[in-house]
Amino acid sequence: MKNNNMIAKALVMFLQITITMLSPLLVCGWMGYMLDKRFHTTLWFLGLMILGVCASFRNFFHLVRGFYEKDLKDENAKLAYMEDMKRERERRFKEDKKDSQE
Repeated sequence: MKNNNMIAKALVMFLQITITMLSPLLVCGWMGYMLDKRFHTTLWFLGLMILGVCASFRNFFHLVRGFYEKDLKDENAKLAYMEDMKRERERRFKEDKKDSQE
């Protein structure tokens, strides 16, 4: 069951990254093409495609960071819990040792 959940999560992440990166490229490319066609130039397409690439990488960075921040927080919480349990076990061991010496 956990394996299926991980596959679904990876698929969703892949689709979100794909859509997030392609959307600015397609929109900026289409707008540049239309402006070039209207004003009979070639600069608009190139300029807007560069803007689209920059926007795509910015969106990719923010999306991936969001995915991993949540996982990192969960992992850090689990590690902190395990450390607390370890300290509690050591404290009890010391108390039991102290009680047995008395």
